[in-house]
Order: sequence, then C-alpha cells, then structure tokens
Amino acid sequence: MNTVLDWLDDPVPERGIHYYRADGWQLRGYPEIARQARQIAALLTAEGVTRGVVSLQIETPETFVPAFLGTMYAGLTPSPIASPVTFANHEAYGDHSAAVLRAAEPAAVLTDAAMEPLSAASCAKAGLPAPLVLPETLPDEPAAGPRTAELALLQFTSGSSGTPKGVRVTADNLAANVAAIHGWLGVTPEDSCSSWLPLYHDMGLIGTFLGSVVAQIDLWLMTPMDFIRSPARWLEAHGKHGVSITTAPNFGYGYATSRVKEEELAGSDFSAWRVAMSGAERVDARVAADFATRLNPYGFRTSAFTPCYGMAETTLAVTGVRPGTGARIVRLAGAPATGEPVAVDGTGTLGFDRPEDPAGWLSSCGRPVPETAVEIVDDDGKPVPEGAFGEIRVTGSSVALGYQSPDPDASAPFTAAGLHTGDAGFLLDGELYVIGRIGDSLKVRGRKVHAEDLEAALAAVPGVPAGRCAVALGSSDGRGRAVAVVEAAGEEWLPAALTMLRTSLDATVAITVVAARRGTIPRTSSGKPRRRLLFRLAGENALPGRVLHDTHGPAVAGTASSAPSTERMDRAAS
Repeated sequence: MNTVLDWLDDPVPERGIHYYRADGWQLRGYPEIARQARQIAALLTAEGVTRGVVSLQIETPETFVPAFLGTMYAGLTPSPIASPVTFANHEAYGDHSAAVLRAAEPAAVLTDAAMEPLSAASCAKAGLPAPLVLPETLPDEPAAGPRTAELALLQFTSGSSGTPKGVRVTADNLAANVAAIHGWLGVTPEDSCSSWLPLYHDMGLIGTFLGSVVAQIDLWLMTPMDFIRSPARWLEAHGKHGVSITTAPNFGYGYATSRVKEEELAGSDFSAWRVAMSGAERVDARVAADFATRLNPYGFRTSAFTPCYGMAETTLAVTGVRPGTGARIVRLAGAPATGEPVAVDGTGTLGFDRPEDPAGWLSSCGRPVPETAVEIVDDDGKPVPEGAFGEIRVTGSSVALGYQSPDPDASAPFTAAGLHTGDAGFLLDGELYVIGRIGDSLKVRGRKVHAEDLEAALAAVPGVPAGRCAVALGSSDGRGRAVAVVEAAGEEWLPAALTMLRTSLDATVAITVVAARRGTIPRTSSGKPRRRLLFRLAGENALPGRVLHDTHGPAVAGTASSAPSTERMDRAAS
C-alpha cells in the first residue's frame, strides 16, 4: 500500500497549496513544500530526535504543513496541538496543552518563534524540556529518504465527551482512510480543494490537507479566523478559481449564508463546485436550503451537498453520501427505543426541501467508505435489524489501534467485534443516520431523548441566536435533569423554549434554563458544546448567567439572585 509520503520524492511541479492572504492567495508549489519537509526531517535527526512522538505547537499553516510532513518523513509520529485562539485565555490554553503533552509523552515539542513563549510555558507546566524552535534558515541538506514509523499519527480527540484522548493511528490506517476518501469522492487530478478547518483537527488534517497533498491537487487553505473575518474569501476559491471540493461543519454554511453580501457574490461561477461535504455536527436541512438558495443563481448545484460521518478513532471517514446524488432527509415520529424500528413520518432531499420546524429531521450520512463496515447494535452488543435504533459499531482498515494511555481499560471501545463509537443511530436502505451521543441522552418513557434533538428544537425558537445554545442531559439526585443554556440578553424566547422542553421530556425531568453572555457555553477546540462539562458546572452551581427557570434547585453562580423568580417565569410561560 502506498504511504502518504510517496509524493514527497516526486512532487507535481505545477500544483501546490494556495495560502490565504489579506491581499490575495500565495501559492507554495509542492516541490517547495517537499523540500522544506525534508529539511525539517534533517533538522530533527540532527537534534537527536530519532523515534517517538513529536508534538506540534505551530499556528501558522505555512509552517505547520512542512513541519507535519517533515516529522513523518523523519520516521517520527506527529501530534498536533490545538491553536490558542480557540481558548478563552492563555491560562486555559496552557492547561489544555499541558494535559495533552503529558498524555502524548513526546520525545520533542516542535514550535516556531511566534508560538515559542506559549509552547515553553506549556512544556514547563507539563514537566517537559523546552521546545525545539524551528529556525528561520533550515539545513541545506535535506533528509535522504523517508522512514516510516508504525505509529503515523497521535491524533487527539476534540474532547466533547471529556478530556481529549490521544488516538493511535498507524501508517496503514492513515493510508487506507485517505485512499477511501479518494475512492468515495472520486477524486481526479482535475479536482481542487478548499478548507478553513483547523489543521490540528482530523477533518481538516486528514480530510482536506492530507487528502489534497497525497492526490497532488491544488489546496486553497485558510485558517478558521480567516474564515470568520471573511467568509466571502472561502466562497471566492470556488466562485472565482473553480475549486471543486470543500468540507465544513453545518455552522460554516450557515455563517457564510448570513454574512456574505450579495455584491461579494457578483460575478461568481460555482458550476465547478461538485462536493460540499458537511460533517462534525448535525446537518440542519434549513441551513443547507438557505445556502443553496443564495448560491443557486451563481451556478451552485444543490446536489453537491455531501453529508458524512467520521471520527478520530476511525482515522476520519466512516460513511458519506455519494457526491451528486442528493442526500435524503427523514423526520422521526418520536424518540426511538434501543432495538426497535424507528418511525419515519416525513422525507425529503437535503438542500431542496426546507422543513419549517427542524425538530426530528435527520440527514443521511451515506454508506460506508471503501474497506469500512457499519452495523447497529443493542445494549448487549448484538446486531439489530436494519431500521432499528442502537449504537453505531465500525470495523475496517481505518479503525485505529486505540487510545494512548497507561490504563488498559481506556481503549475498551476498541473490541474484536469492532469500534463501539458511543454514537446512536440507525441504518435505512443501507445508509447511516446519526442521532447523537449515547452519553448525551436521557431515557424518557422508555425511549432515549438526545441533547442534539433538543438543541435543534431550541435553536428554532424565535429569539434564540443561531449557534448560541446548548442542552446537557443527565441524572442528579436520582432524577433526570435537562440544563439548557442560551447565550442571549433577552428573555422573549423563554415561554416557547419551556413548552418545547416540557413536551419533549416529561414531568419527572427537572428543567433548568439559563440565559448567559456570549462565550459562556464551554466548547471543544473544534467548537462543539462540552455538554458533560456544562452539566457538571450546573451541578456545582458554577455556571455564570441568569436562571430563568429551575425545577431542580440553584444551578448558577454569580448573578442568579438578580434573575426573575421561577414562579413568575412559570406564569409567563403558561
């Protein structure tokens, strides 16, 4: 099997990576990138780093790309660390990066001059030697040839279900998954790709970066902050330069729709855009429809939407809709029970059909990619019939070795029967539908209600800002509890939100609703709500904000005393 490094010794001269600049795009050809990677490999060898993990604390894509490839070329195992811009402050970043460094146990930490102060502080906090700083001038003599480490990548999870875990990805895992992505998408030399996803996250690292460089197709690369500042430049790569492939979470399509001005679309031609992957979070059919409506007049094909499902534990991709076929959406009639058939009472096509109420609607995530199999199992690990609800279990050549941990029980999800993902869903006509995390659910009247369903319904309530709400579910004092946090100053949304929560749950479940400032909801380095942390903070009365409704007890510290009384808010909602 070819490795992801084969191209480094014979790069395609006319293609490369187009790095975003405020005044345009700067092309670095693949021959130059390959030379830099081999020079960094030589530097690491000269520094005596010949085996083990190399943690990468590099924020700039132009530096990260050759550093990552050079680490692999030297026969070492790269392990990217999240960017500090995703954390509230340097102290929070230092705590996170130190925890990741302790788990990674690196032979060296590689950084650049810009990140050296933060990296040095992280290393000190983790009890590690000072980081190795990339010099401005690299060795003249590049490394002679690649050395393949058995462990190709130590990829840390986003931490949505707790502390980030280091996933041990082999060279065969990585090569198999990149090849599977190419086969699923039908990538050809005429394709090109755009991405603003972080390079420390599996979707940006493997799905777009490695997927592009291994295929030797042009990659148009932005940082997440570049995208936030100017989403029109992401669309420019497709509308002006004819880029054919991209991937983004649901948030990205919604953000671009709301922020890009009509004059910024003028003259665009999106007819070459054939793949618009959507993953990492639940796909909202309304967001897809609104995005398509904005771009259709400029040649965007709605059938380009390509929902997919994956995770770090499977290297990346597990399933995906075949490009150009249109993704099916279904509406579930109520919460399903494990092992029982799901009830579908509505269907449509993603992007073409726009549900008025997103509650209950799910998009297909497609069929398994090559060399991967998916089955749904019950609580005892036994497969259930197609159409029945249960846990998603994955087998195949992309499933990683397990987690990096001295605790043998840490890798319990990795079994001989397959990887127990901890995600709930079902198969319908051979296609996978993902409902949510099993740990983010609550059993109500014998059926599981998932936080993602409640969040989708809450986001549809008038007055709730898009992307600024979260719901955490769990048990407290022997009773089910739902904690809903909305980052909004007003309260006009509360009556409708309470009605939705009461209808979805039942009288035995305690409901806490909090209004908070923007940025209060704890999120992972990839932007997902940290629901379990949110629930724990509520239980410790440590969540800042105003309690608008609480049938459980004090849930919030700080300004709770200034909140309207629960009794008054209950009357307002009745």
